[in-house]
Amino acid sequence: MTFPEIFEVLLEERGLVGDSREEFLHPDYGKLHHPLLLPDMEKARDKVIEVMGRNEHIVVFSDYDADGIPGAVVLSDFFHRAKYENVSFYIPHRHDEGFGLNMEAVDEMAERGAKLIITVDCGTADIKEVAKANKKGMEVIITDHHESSKLPKAYAIVNPKRKDSTYPFNPPAGGLCGAALAYKLVQAILMKEESASWRIGIKTGQEKWSLDMVGIATLSDMVPLVGENRILAKFGLDVLRKSPRPGLSALFNKLKIEQRFLTEDDVTFMITPRINAASRMGKPEDAFKLLSTTNMLEAVRLAEHLEKINNERKGTVAALVKEAKKHLEAREKINSVIVVGNPEWRPSLLGLVANSLVEEYMRPAFVWGRDGDNVLKGSCRSYNGYNLFDLMNGAKDSFLEFGGHAGAGGFSVTLEQITKLEEKLSEMVGKHSVSKDAQTPSVEETTKKIQISLSDIGEDLWKTVEQFAPFGMGNQKPIFNIKNAEIKQVRQFGKENNHLEIVFKSGAKDIKAISFFSSPTSYSFLPTPGISCTLTACLEKSYFRNRPEVRLRIVDIIEQ
Repeated sequence: MTFPEIFEVLLEERGLVGDSREEFLHPDYGKLHHPLLLPDMEKARDKVIEVMGRNEHIVVFSDYDADGIPGAVVLSDFFHRAKYENVSFYIPHRHDEGFGLNMEAVDEMAERGAKLIITVDCGTADIKEVAKANKKGMEVIITDHHESSKLPKAYAIVNPKRKDSTYPFNPPAGGLCGAALAYKLVQAILMKEESASWRIGIKTGQEKWSLDMVGIATLSDMVPLVGENRILAKFGLDVLRKSPRPGLSALFNKLKIEQRFLTEDDVTFMITPRINAASRMGKPEDAFKLLSTTNMLEAVRLAEHLEKINNERKGTVAALVKEAKKHLEAREKINSVIVVGNPEWRPSLLGLVANSLVEEYMRPAFVWGRDGDNVLKGSCRSYNGYNLFDLMNGAKDSFLEFGGHAGAGGFSVTLEQITKLEEKLSEMVGKHSVSKDAQTPSVEETTKKIQISLSDIGEDLWKTVEQFAPFGMGNQKPIFNIKNAEIKQVRQFGKENNHLEIVFKSGAKDIKAISFFSSPTSYSFLPTPGISCTLTACLEKSYFRNRPEVRLRIVDIIEQ
């Protein structure tokens, strides 16, 4: 298949025809939808300006993950540039406080003298907490993208997932992330104040430097990289590659990431886990401080700290995954939905366990533990486009609480409810009553279409593939099928020899293929030097040690 043919296949695979091709291949920042199209955005904008005009205290309350924390940094950037100092930030402790607003946090924010609370990536389901804030004389602006059947009586709820929302970008598998909505709020404020920008002191366009945070959040939060999200991810990566933030510089140096060549994989596999490690293993404020600090010494200290606790997190999660698999292997059958847990498991780590089980068993996974109040709490992850919110809503009587979006969510149940949860959820999937994201092609669909040879691997093919980046949910990496691939060398590498490199022979040149956290026995066929196989792999360009190299990322190795 020629490179122009591959290009056309990739376009067709994504359903791109006519003008949509140009929009996809050349994302245009100017094509972002106007922020006032979001529900309650005008009210929210005017309220923030009003409160700032009176110099009243504002508290930004954000979620503790790699969406909420960057979103809080977006607002921190805005207030810093506006030289508005009467603001503080509250990021709840994942294990002690859980997701969203809580009564104790509302009390503390009142004690701080807050007149306005702005939530980031949470708040839509917090009816009682918002009511308490109102009673204490605080108004609440919610910026969020999680779904809820009932809304709190907040001053404004900026959420495109509201049933009455007419926002143009609202795909079923998830639209804008929380940080993007915080960015939209900043945009709306600056548009209002453009004619009087001297009051705020922010020149129009300066807010774009916060796109690095929006890019991290968009890539981290598993939202589909189509429409507006593709624009935000693309320009977010552009800003990340030249961002002057000391925290990012320190983190890039620690992880040996070449900033100017940063990719979406660097964000999702390297940056995101370190941000999330702060709340999973310690204090979420550490991640916020890292991303918002202007002090290089503090940045270096925090980057080293996050790396340390992330390594601790890896060991703990590996042990939990091993235990979960042991439970599942002991069962007579594996249902359409996995529900597994242990009262001793720490809820803050269970999303990662769910991710591993989804990859291993190829079905939605719900993993639970117990918090300090003796309530069973857990996390869930989707597979193959199943909408988790729809799934949980279909079995809502089985939950004390649930929330989230299409690809990921959280829940709480009683001990009695957990015994029947797997059966009920599996029944829901079996009835095909759960909506699916039709925009995500399966691996099988992709591999059937793109046949290449080893001789095709090089800069020309990379330039073809690169036009479709950034890749992620809703825009999967192309997977190539390579037949008659002769294996020249097989080796393990890394400190623990837990990564795999295979060198394939292609005429006078060698082609490298790698896979992280795998071994020769991880695949359908055992790779052996001197033997040919069929290889399925993605294409990538490595800049390790500043040496550009086009290589393959192994998906599977199949007998010839």
